[in-house]
Amino acid sequence: MKRFIGWSFLFFMLAGLIVLPWLALDDAPAIEPPAEFRRTDLAWVRSLFQRHDPRRQTPDVIQSIRLGEEELNRLLNYAVELRRVNGIAAELTPGLATLTATLAVPPNPFGRYLNLTADVADVPGGVRIQSLRLGSLPLPGVLADGAARLAHRWLRRDETYASLADAFSQVNFDENQATLDYRWHPELLTQIERKSAELLIAPEDQARMLAYAEQLDTLLKRYPHGRTIPLSEIAAPLFGFAQTIDGDEAEENRAALTVLAAYLSGISLPKLLEGDSASIRRAPRVLLSLHGRRDFAEHFVISAAITVNGGSRLANAIGLIKEEEDANKGSGFSFTDLAANRAGVMLGENATGEAAARMQQRLADARSDSDMAPDFRDLPEFMPQAEFDRRFGPVGSPRYQKLIERIDARLAEHPLAR
Repeated sequence: MKRFIGWSFLFFMLAGLIVLPWLALDDAPAIEPPAEFRRTDLAWVRSLFQRHDPRRQTPDVIQSIRLGEEELNRLLNYAVELRRVNGIAAELTPGLATLTATLAVPPNPFGRYLNLTADVADVPGGVRIQSLRLGSLPLPGVLADGAARLAHRWLRRDETYASLADAFSQVNFDENQATLDYRWHPELLTQIERKSAELLIAPEDQARMLAYAEQLDTLLKRYPHGRTIPLSEIAAPLFGFAQTIDGDEAEENRAALTVLAAYLSGISLPKLLEGDSASIRRAPRVLLSLHGRRDFAEHFVISAAITVNGGSRLANAIGLIKEEEDANKGSGFSFTDLAANRAGVMLGENATGEAAARMQQRLADARSDSDMAPDFRDLPEFMPQAEFDRRFGPVGSPRYQKLIERIDARLAEHPLAR
Protein backbone atom coordinates (compact mmCIF):
# COMPACT_ATOMS: atom_id res chain seq x y z
CA MET A 1 0.00 0.00 0.00
CA LYS A 2 2.80 2.42 0.87
CA ARG A 3 4.51 1.62 -2.42
CA PHE A 4 1.24 2.29 -4.28
CA ILE A 5 0.84 5.64 -2.50
CA GLY A 6 4.44 6.54 -3.27
CA TRP A 7 4.13 5.70 -6.97
CA SER A 8 0.79 7.54 -7.14
CA PHE A 9 2.35 10.64 -5.60
CA LEU A 10 5.24 10.46 -8.06
CA PHE A 11 2.81 10.02 -10.96
CA PHE A 12 0.76 13.06 -9.98
CA MET A 13 3.91 15.12 -9.47
CA LEU A 14 5.15 14.25 -12.96
CA ALA A 15 1.71 14.88 -14.43
CA GLY A 16 1.59 18.23 -12.72
CA LEU A 17 4.97 19.18 -14.13
CA ILE A 18 3.61 18.45 -17.61
CA VAL A 19 0.00 19.63 -17.31
CA LEU A 20 0.59 22.87 -15.39
CA PRO A 21 2.99 24.39 -17.97
CA TRP A 22 0.66 23.21 -20.72
CA LEU A 23 -2.24 25.06 -19.07
CA ALA A 24 -0.22 28.13 -18.12
CA LEU A 25 1.60 28.74 -21.42
CA ASP A 26 0.02 29.77 -24.73
CA ASP A 27 1.09 29.82 -28.35
CA ALA A 28 -0.35 33.31 -28.92
CA PRO A 29 0.00 36.50 -26.86
CA ALA A 30 -3.09 37.85 -25.11
CA ILE A 31 -1.71 41.35 -25.59
CA GLU A 32 0.11 42.23 -28.79
CA PRO A 33 3.24 44.36 -28.50
CA PRO A 34 2.34 48.05 -28.68
CA ALA A 35 2.82 49.97 -31.87
CA GLU A 36 5.99 52.01 -32.15
CA PHE A 37 6.06 54.57 -29.36
CA ARG A 38 5.11 57.85 -31.01
CA ARG A 39 6.45 61.31 -30.26
CA THR A 40 3.01 62.35 -29.03
CA ASP A 41 3.02 59.44 -26.55
CA LEU A 42 6.45 60.39 -25.24
CA ALA A 43 5.45 64.06 -25.00
CA TRP A 44 2.38 63.06 -22.98
CA VAL A 45 4.44 60.90 -20.60
CA ARG A 46 6.90 63.74 -20.10
CA SER A 47 4.11 66.22 -19.37
CA LEU A 48 2.59 63.77 -16.87
CA PHE A 49 5.89 63.43 -15.04
CA GLN A 50 6.39 67.19 -15.09
CA ARG A 51 2.92 67.81 -13.60
CA HIS A 52 3.61 65.35 -10.81
CA ASP A 53 7.34 65.98 -10.37
CA PRO A 54 7.86 65.15 -6.67
CA ARG A 55 10.41 67.93 -6.34
CA ARG A 56 7.58 70.42 -6.96
CA GLN A 57 5.10 68.83 -4.55
CA THR A 58 4.28 70.26 -1.13
CA PRO A 59 5.63 67.76 1.43
CA ASP A 60 3.19 65.77 3.57
CA VAL A 61 0.11 66.96 1.65
CA ILE A 62 -2.14 64.41 -0.07
CA GLN A 63 -1.95 64.73 -3.86
CA SER A 64 -3.99 62.87 -6.50
CA ILE A 65 -3.18 61.48 -9.94
CA ARG A 66 -6.19 60.80 -12.16
CA LEU A 67 -5.75 58.76 -15.32
CA GLY A 68 -8.32 57.67 -17.86
CA GLU A 69 -8.15 54.11 -19.15
CA GLU A 70 -6.52 55.23 -22.40
CA GLU A 71 -3.98 57.34 -20.49
CA LEU A 72 -3.17 54.45 -18.15
CA ASN A 73 -2.55 52.18 -21.12
CA ARG A 74 -0.29 54.78 -22.73
CA LEU A 75 1.72 54.83 -19.50
CA LEU A 76 1.83 51.03 -19.45
CA ASN A 77 3.04 51.04 -23.05
CA TYR A 78 5.86 53.35 -21.95
CA ALA A 79 6.80 50.74 -19.32
CA VAL A 80 6.77 48.09 -22.05
CA GLU A 81 9.11 50.23 -24.16
CA LEU A 82 11.54 50.47 -21.26
CA ARG A 83 11.37 46.93 -19.91
CA ARG A 84 10.77 44.89 -23.08
CA VAL A 85 7.63 43.23 -21.76
CA ASN A 86 5.70 41.85 -24.72
CA GLY A 87 2.46 43.67 -23.89
CA ILE A 88 0.36 44.98 -21.01
CA ALA A 89 -3.10 46.57 -20.78
CA ALA A 90 -5.71 47.60 -18.22
CA GLU A 91 -9.50 47.72 -18.33
CA LEU A 92 -11.14 49.92 -15.71
CA THR A 93 -14.65 49.49 -14.29
CA PRO A 94 -16.17 50.78 -11.04
CA GLY A 95 -14.18 49.29 -8.19
CA LEU A 96 -12.20 46.95 -10.40
CA ALA A 97 -9.17 46.94 -12.72
CA THR A 98 -8.52 44.00 -15.03
CA LEU A 99 -4.81 43.83 -15.81
CA THR A 100 -3.52 41.61 -18.62
CA ALA A 101 0.16 41.11 -19.36
CA THR A 102 2.05 38.92 -21.81
CA LEU A 103 5.62 37.77 -21.28
CA ALA A 104 7.66 35.93 -23.90
CA VAL A 105 9.26 32.79 -22.46
CA PRO A 106 12.32 30.80 -23.60
CA PRO A 107 11.71 28.07 -26.21
CA ASN A 108 9.91 25.05 -24.74
CA PRO A 109 7.39 22.36 -25.82
CA PHE A 110 4.40 24.00 -24.10
CA GLY A 111 4.06 27.53 -25.52
CA ARG A 112 5.80 30.77 -26.42
CA TYR A 113 3.94 33.13 -24.07
CA LEU A 114 2.85 33.42 -20.48
CA ASN A 115 -0.42 35.38 -20.39
CA LEU A 116 -1.45 36.70 -16.98
CA THR A 117 -4.83 38.22 -16.19
CA ALA A 118 -5.64 39.64 -12.76
CA ASP A 119 -8.82 41.26 -11.44
CA VAL A 120 -7.75 43.83 -8.85
CA ALA A 121 -10.37 45.49 -6.63
CA ASP A 122 -9.95 48.75 -4.74
CA VAL A 123 -10.49 48.40 -1.01
CA PRO A 124 -9.97 50.87 1.84
CA GLY A 125 -6.25 51.47 2.19
CA GLY A 126 -5.16 49.50 -0.86
CA VAL A 127 -6.15 46.86 -3.39
CA ARG A 128 -7.12 43.19 -3.33
CA ILE A 129 -6.57 40.54 -6.01
CA GLN A 130 -9.96 38.95 -6.70
CA SER A 131 -8.80 36.46 -9.31
CA LEU A 132 -5.68 35.47 -11.22
CA ARG A 133 -5.30 33.41 -14.35
CA LEU A 134 -2.05 32.08 -15.82
CA GLY A 135 -2.94 31.18 -19.40
CA SER A 136 -5.81 28.68 -19.05
CA LEU A 137 -4.95 27.94 -15.43
CA PRO A 138 -7.18 29.77 -12.92
CA LEU A 139 -5.84 30.39 -9.45
CA PRO A 140 -8.19 31.04 -6.51
CA GLY A 141 -8.40 34.72 -5.70
CA VAL A 142 -7.88 34.01 -2.00
CA LEU A 143 -4.66 32.16 -2.77
CA ALA A 144 -3.37 34.87 -5.14
CA ASP A 145 -4.27 37.70 -2.77
CA GLY A 146 -2.78 35.86 0.19
CA ALA A 147 0.47 35.33 -1.69
CA ALA A 148 0.52 39.01 -2.67
CA ARG A 149 0.00 40.10 0.94
CA LEU A 150 2.75 37.78 2.17
CA ALA A 151 5.06 39.21 -0.48
CA HIS A 152 4.04 42.74 0.58
CA ARG A 153 4.88 42.04 4.22
CA TRP A 154 8.21 40.51 3.22
CA LEU A 155 9.07 43.45 0.96
CA ARG A 156 8.29 45.92 3.75
CA ARG A 157 11.53 44.78 5.36
CA ASP A 158 13.17 47.00 2.77
CA GLU A 159 13.16 50.62 3.97
CA THR A 160 12.59 52.12 0.51
CA TYR A 161 9.69 49.81 -0.31
CA ALA A 162 8.08 50.50 3.06
CA SER A 163 8.42 54.27 2.63
CA LEU A 164 7.01 54.14 -0.89
CA ALA A 165 4.10 51.91 0.17
CA ASP A 166 3.28 54.25 3.05
CA ALA A 167 3.26 57.23 0.66
CA PHE A 168 0.26 55.83 -1.24
CA SER A 169 -2.93 56.20 0.72
CA GLN A 170 -5.72 55.11 -1.62
CA VAL A 171 -6.45 53.72 -5.09
CA ASN A 172 -9.90 54.07 -6.67
CA PHE A 173 -11.13 52.51 -9.90
CA ASP A 174 -14.09 53.95 -11.77
CA GLU A 175 -15.53 53.58 -15.26
CA ASN A 176 -12.52 54.18 -17.55
CA GLN A 177 -10.63 56.04 -14.80
CA ALA A 178 -8.18 55.39 -11.98
CA THR A 179 -7.26 57.76 -9.13
CA LEU A 180 -4.17 57.39 -6.97
CA ASP A 181 -3.84 59.41 -3.76
CA TYR A 182 -0.36 59.82 -2.31
CA ARG A 183 1.51 61.83 0.30
CA TRP A 184 5.02 62.80 -0.82
CA HIS A 185 8.07 62.98 1.44
CA PRO A 186 11.15 64.85 0.10
CA GLU A 187 13.69 62.19 1.09
CA LEU A 188 11.77 59.50 -0.79
CA LEU A 189 13.07 60.60 -4.21
CA THR A 190 16.70 59.88 -3.30
CA GLN A 191 15.67 56.57 -1.69
CA ILE A 192 13.90 55.51 -4.90
CA GLU A 193 16.84 56.55 -7.07
CA ARG A 194 19.27 54.52 -4.99
CA LYS A 195 16.99 51.49 -4.82
CA SER A 196 16.39 51.63 -8.58
CA ALA A 197 20.13 51.60 -9.19
CA GLU A 198 20.55 48.71 -6.76
CA LEU A 199 17.84 46.66 -8.51
CA LEU A 200 18.60 47.56 -12.13
CA ILE A 201 22.40 47.60 -12.09
CA ALA A 202 24.13 44.29 -11.40
CA PRO A 203 26.84 44.34 -8.69
CA GLU A 204 29.62 43.76 -11.25
CA ASP A 205 28.29 46.64 -13.37
CA GLN A 206 28.16 48.88 -10.32
CA ALA A 207 31.80 48.10 -9.56
CA ARG A 208 32.72 48.78 -13.19
CA MET A 209 30.91 52.14 -13.20
CA LEU A 210 32.50 53.18 -9.93
CA ALA A 211 35.93 52.42 -11.39
CA TYR A 212 35.20 54.66 -14.39
CA ALA A 213 33.73 57.35 -12.14
CA GLU A 214 36.95 57.35 -10.11
CA GLN A 215 39.03 57.55 -13.28
CA LEU A 216 36.88 60.42 -14.60
CA ASP A 217 37.29 62.27 -11.32
CA THR A 218 41.07 61.87 -11.56
CA LEU A 219 41.09 63.23 -15.12
CA LEU A 220 38.95 66.24 -14.21
CA LYS A 221 41.11 67.24 -11.24
CA ARG A 222 43.77 68.45 -13.67
CA TYR A 223 41.56 71.36 -14.72
CA PRO A 224 40.55 74.50 -12.80
CA HIS A 225 37.03 74.61 -11.40
CA GLY A 226 34.54 76.07 -13.88
CA ARG A 227 36.74 75.67 -16.95
CA THR A 228 35.21 74.44 -20.24
CA ILE A 229 37.27 71.86 -22.14
CA PRO A 230 36.68 69.79 -25.30
CA LEU A 231 34.95 66.46 -24.74
CA SER A 232 37.76 64.67 -26.57
CA GLU A 233 40.28 65.72 -23.88
CA ILE A 234 38.38 63.62 -21.36
CA ALA A 235 36.88 60.89 -23.56
CA ALA A 236 40.20 59.83 -25.08
CA PRO A 237 42.01 59.04 -21.80
CA LEU A 238 38.82 57.56 -20.33
CA PHE A 239 38.56 55.07 -23.19
CA GLY A 240 42.32 54.62 -23.01
CA PHE A 241 41.71 53.46 -19.45
CA ALA A 242 39.08 51.04 -20.82
CA GLN A 243 41.75 49.48 -23.02
CA THR A 244 43.85 48.59 -19.99
CA ILE A 245 41.04 46.43 -18.61
CA ASP A 246 40.86 42.81 -19.68
CA GLY A 247 37.10 42.69 -20.08
CA ASP A 248 34.32 42.70 -22.62
CA GLU A 249 34.78 45.83 -24.75
CA ALA A 250 31.04 46.41 -25.14
CA GLU A 251 30.50 46.34 -21.37
CA GLU A 252 33.45 48.63 -20.75
CA ASN A 253 32.18 51.08 -23.39
CA ARG A 254 28.70 50.98 -21.85
CA ALA A 255 30.10 51.81 -18.43
CA ALA A 256 32.31 54.63 -19.72
CA LEU A 257 29.49 56.30 -21.68
CA THR A 258 27.05 55.91 -18.77
CA VAL A 259 29.53 57.54 -16.37
CA LEU A 260 30.12 60.45 -18.77
CA ALA A 261 26.37 60.96 -19.20
CA ALA A 262 25.77 60.86 -15.45
CA TYR A 263 28.47 63.49 -14.96
CA LEU A 264 27.00 65.78 -17.63
CA SER A 265 23.55 65.29 -16.08
CA GLY A 266 24.80 66.40 -12.67
CA ILE A 267 24.49 62.96 -11.06
CA SER A 268 27.21 61.65 -8.76
CA LEU A 269 27.47 57.89 -9.35
CA PRO A 270 29.45 57.33 -6.13
CA LYS A 271 26.67 59.07 -4.18
CA LEU A 272 24.05 57.06 -6.09
CA LEU A 273 25.67 53.63 -5.80
CA GLU A 274 27.41 53.68 -2.44
CA GLY A 275 26.65 56.94 -0.63
CA ASP A 276 24.13 57.84 2.07
CA SER A 277 23.85 61.60 1.50
CA ALA A 278 20.47 63.30 1.17
CA SER A 279 21.02 64.01 -2.54
CA ILE A 280 22.81 62.32 -5.44
CA ARG A 281 23.11 65.60 -7.38
CA ARG A 282 26.42 67.32 -8.00
CA ALA A 283 27.03 70.21 -10.37
CA PRO A 284 29.86 69.43 -12.84
CA ARG A 285 32.96 71.29 -11.67
CA VAL A 286 34.53 71.15 -15.15
CA LEU A 287 32.32 71.76 -18.20
CA LEU A 288 32.60 69.69 -21.38
CA SER A 289 31.93 70.92 -24.90
CA LEU A 290 31.67 69.39 -28.38
CA HIS A 291 32.76 71.64 -31.24
CA GLY A 292 32.72 74.52 -28.80
CA ARG A 293 29.17 73.91 -27.58
CA ARG A 294 28.27 72.48 -24.16
CA ASP A 295 24.75 71.60 -25.32
CA PHE A 296 26.21 69.50 -28.16
CA ALA A 297 28.27 67.48 -25.66
CA GLU A 298 25.20 66.85 -23.51
CA HIS A 299 22.99 65.79 -26.44
CA PHE A 300 25.73 63.57 -27.87
CA VAL A 301 26.80 61.76 -24.71
CA ILE A 302 23.38 61.39 -23.09
CA SER A 303 21.87 59.98 -26.30
CA ALA A 304 24.79 57.53 -26.51
CA ALA A 305 24.21 56.47 -22.89
CA ILE A 306 20.48 55.94 -23.42
CA THR A 307 21.31 53.85 -26.49
CA VAL A 308 23.92 51.62 -24.82
CA ASN A 309 21.44 50.93 -22.04
CA GLY A 310 18.84 49.60 -24.46
CA GLY A 311 16.98 52.56 -25.91
CA SER A 312 18.22 53.80 -29.30
CA ARG A 313 14.68 54.40 -30.55
CA LEU A 314 13.86 56.13 -27.27
CA ALA A 315 16.98 58.28 -27.53
CA ASN A 316 16.00 59.57 -30.98
CA ALA A 317 12.42 60.19 -29.81
CA ILE A 318 13.55 62.09 -26.71
CA GLY A 319 15.82 64.28 -28.82
CA LEU A 320 13.04 65.10 -31.27
CA ILE A 321 10.56 65.87 -28.51
CA LYS A 322 13.07 68.24 -26.91
CA GLU A 323 13.48 70.15 -30.18
CA GLU A 324 9.72 70.36 -30.74
CA GLU A 325 9.28 71.73 -27.22
CA ASP A 326 12.03 74.29 -27.86
CA ALA A 327 10.33 75.36 -31.09
CA ASN A 328 7.06 75.95 -29.24
CA LYS A 329 8.23 77.64 -26.08
CA GLY A 330 12.02 77.37 -25.71
CA SER A 331 15.09 78.39 -27.64
CA GLY A 332 13.68 77.19 -30.97
CA PHE A 333 13.96 74.03 -33.08
CA SER A 334 17.62 73.17 -33.74
CA PHE A 335 18.73 70.62 -36.29
CA THR A 336 22.17 70.98 -34.70
CA ASP A 337 20.96 69.43 -31.44
CA LEU A 338 18.98 66.81 -33.33
CA ALA A 339 22.12 65.87 -35.28
CA ALA A 340 24.12 65.58 -32.04
CA ASN A 341 21.43 63.23 -30.70
CA ARG A 342 21.62 61.07 -33.81
CA ALA A 343 25.42 61.05 -33.61
CA GLY A 344 25.16 59.84 -30.01
CA VAL A 345 22.76 57.07 -31.01
CA MET A 346 25.17 55.95 -33.74
CA LEU A 347 28.07 55.94 -31.27
CA GLY A 348 26.07 53.97 -28.70
CA GLU A 349 24.99 51.34 -31.22
CA ASN A 350 28.52 50.82 -32.55
CA ALA A 351 30.21 50.99 -29.14
CA THR A 352 28.21 48.00 -27.89
CA GLY A 353 27.86 46.11 -31.17
CA GLU A 354 30.23 43.98 -33.20
CA ALA A 355 32.54 46.98 -33.66
CA ALA A 356 32.91 47.58 -29.89
CA ALA A 357 36.68 46.97 -29.79
CA ARG A 358 37.28 49.16 -32.85
CA MET A 359 35.13 51.97 -31.42
CA GLN A 360 37.00 51.80 -28.13
CA GLN A 361 40.32 52.15 -29.96
CA ARG A 362 39.10 55.09 -32.05
CA LEU A 363 37.72 56.90 -29.03
CA ALA A 364 40.98 56.34 -27.17
CA ASP A 365 42.86 57.76 -30.17
CA ALA A 366 40.61 60.85 -30.49
CA ARG A 367 42.67 64.02 -30.65
CA SER A 368 39.90 66.51 -31.38
CA ASP A 369 36.12 66.73 -31.29
CA SER A 370 36.05 66.06 -35.03
CA ASP A 371 37.31 62.55 -34.25
CA MET A 372 34.20 62.00 -32.13
CA ALA A 373 31.40 63.51 -34.21
CA PRO A 374 30.91 65.64 -37.35
CA ASP A 375 30.64 69.39 -36.91
CA PHE A 376 26.97 70.23 -37.48
CA ARG A 377 27.15 73.93 -36.61
CA ASP A 378 26.20 74.84 -40.19
CA LEU A 379 22.69 73.40 -39.76
CA PRO A 380 19.64 75.59 -39.06
CA GLU A 381 18.95 76.17 -35.38
CA PHE A 382 17.00 78.28 -32.87
CA MET A 383 13.93 78.40 -35.17
CA PRO A 384 10.60 79.43 -33.60
CA GLN A 385 7.67 77.23 -34.56
CA ALA A 386 6.45 79.58 -37.30
CA GLU A 387 9.85 79.74 -38.98
CA PHE A 388 10.32 75.97 -38.70
CA ASP A 389 6.91 75.36 -40.30
CA ARG A 390 7.65 77.83 -43.09
CA ARG A 391 11.06 76.41 -43.96
CA PHE A 392 10.63 72.70 -43.29
CA GLY A 393 6.95 72.03 -42.70
CA PRO A 394 5.79 69.60 -40.01
CA VAL A 395 8.06 66.86 -38.68
CA GLY A 396 8.17 64.07 -41.24
CA SER A 397 7.46 66.29 -44.26
CA PRO A 398 9.64 65.84 -47.41
CA ARG A 399 11.66 69.01 -46.68
CA TYR A 400 12.25 67.93 -43.09
CA GLN A 401 13.14 64.39 -44.13
CA LYS A 402 15.58 65.63 -46.75
CA LEU A 403 17.62 67.40 -44.08
CA ILE A 404 17.51 64.34 -41.81
CA GLU A 405 18.90 62.30 -44.71
CA ARG A 406 21.73 64.84 -45.11
CA ILE A 407 22.55 64.47 -41.42
CA ASP A 408 22.55 60.68 -41.63
CA ALA A 409 24.73 60.76 -44.74
CA ARG A 410 27.34 62.85 -42.93
CA LEU A 411 27.21 60.51 -39.97
CA ALA A 412 27.70 57.51 -42.25
CA GLU A 413 30.95 59.03 -43.55
CA HIS A 414 32.38 59.57 -40.07
CA PRO A 415 35.08 57.15 -38.83
CA LEU A 416 32.97 56.15 -35.83
CA ALA A 417 30.32 54.85 -38.22
CA ARG A 418 32.67 52.25 -39.65
